[in-house]
Amino acid sequence: MIPDSISKQLREGNSSTVEFLGGAKVFAPIGRAVCAFLNGKGGDIFCGVTEGGEIVGVPDASGMADRLRKHLQEAITPHAPLLSVTVDEEDGRSIVTIEIPAGTQGPYVYEGAAYIRRGAATRAADAATLHRLLQAASVATELWEKRVSTALEYDDLDTGELEALMKEAAKAGRFVVEKPDDRLDILRQLGLTRGGQFTQAADVLFARNPALRHPQIRIRATCFEEDKESDRFLDDKVFEGPLVQMLERAEKFILRNMRTAVSFRGKGLQTDDRAEYPSEAIREGLVNAMAHRDYASFHGGVAVRLYPSRLEIWNAGHLPSPLKTGDLKKNHPSIPVNPDIVHVLYIRGYMNRIGRGTQKIVNLCREHGLKSPAWRDDSTGVTLTLFAQAEGHGKAGSVNPRQEALLAKIKPGEEIRPGKYRRQYAGGVTERQARRDLTELENANLLERVGAGATTRYRRTERDWKGRNRT
Repeated sequence: MIPDSISKQLREGNSSTVEFLGGAKVFAPIGRAVCAFLNGKGGDIFCGVTEGGEIVGVPDASGMADRLRKHLQEAITPHAPLLSVTVDEEDGRSIVTIEIPAGTQGPYVYEGAAYIRRGAATRAADAATLHRLLQAASVATELWEKRVSTALEYDDLDTGELEALMKEAAKAGRFVVEKPDDRLDILRQLGLTRGGQFTQAADVLFARNPALRHPQIRIRATCFEEDKESDRFLDDKVFEGPLVQMLERAEKFILRNMRTAVSFRGKGLQTDDRAEYPSEAIREGLVNAMAHRDYASFHGGVAVRLYPSRLEIWNAGHLPSPLKTGDLKKNHPSIPVNPDIVHVLYIRGYMNRIGRGTQKIVNLCREHGLKSPAWRDDSTGVTLTLFAQAEGHGKAGSVNPRQEALLAKIKPGEEIRPGKYRRQYAGGVTERQARRDLTELENANLLERVGAGATTRYRRTERDWKGRNRT
């Protein structure tokens, strides 16, 4: 089944960040487009889809994807580690999706030539563009994760973490280890050494206790007794160690402390247990915080705050330009702030589709019957908030008569514009109140916002207005 986020892109057509390639029997057009996206803002390529967005399919899609991965690894320089090549199927027809983040080590070259994206077309880069790309690359080399961790020694490495990486890489097929017995060479392949020394990304990912050199990487997790931050807490922990180990400990902290609803089935004693938040959404939120935080901030870190009504995951980072918090709920380019750290998380299976984790969180909360999650980007960092199930949330009693009239009339998949909603259902209230009505229905996952500005419209979701999910 093709994910909803991809279906939306197929409907919207080719753009500066989306390319459709029909049968894709020849790899050269794919390679040039991948190179162009790497040299720009990133993007997605769909093989087996016509320019009009029609799925025609690719024969032997899995075999084609394997050959394409190998070709791109060999034909593009420098190596682009975060390329994601996946296969999805719809009605017996398979498409191959290549997800390309914005590159950080360019300019990237495909078979001897550099390419860029101009609108919805791929073009060879001219001399002036190449100069600009070289200037951008010189800035990227100063990323915190690429600097040398001068105090890290070989004996400080956690060999268990390296062995876990090799095992998970072999299982997922996302990274080919050239010399399995040479741990130093593995780190070199991953770009985690520089001039014979380990980088700070290697320290964060594979050192036994990187907090000795980088105290800001710790995670603070607190479960509060009430809906405000105070000294009245039920559990409080600080986690340190290799990044993946910290991530898993923080996840266990949340799962241990969040509530579970128990309901009885029928007249017997059998029960259904339902976690307060979907576990996959929790993991995605933690992974995003660890992957995109600002590691250079000595006053930063990652904090988990669990309240009776919500879960907050904060990290000391900021959304990369030009992304805004509203973009996280829809298709948006992948702009990795820490590409080496993200690459290892991808290899180990913690990131399946680069750049789509935030949309996955939205969908998981929707399926769980929760209010839409929220992101806030302010001077201190980025905060993701998951909202617990409120009493009466999503039921008829929680919608006003105007909203109820709309929900009774509009069918799943149908759309309505704000102006039409006010004329037909909300004529007795202000324009501001009418828009608030629609926003509330969006937050309840009953409507989905499509477009922006003058093109804004709201599409009815599959969720029943009485709080049930349609089947």
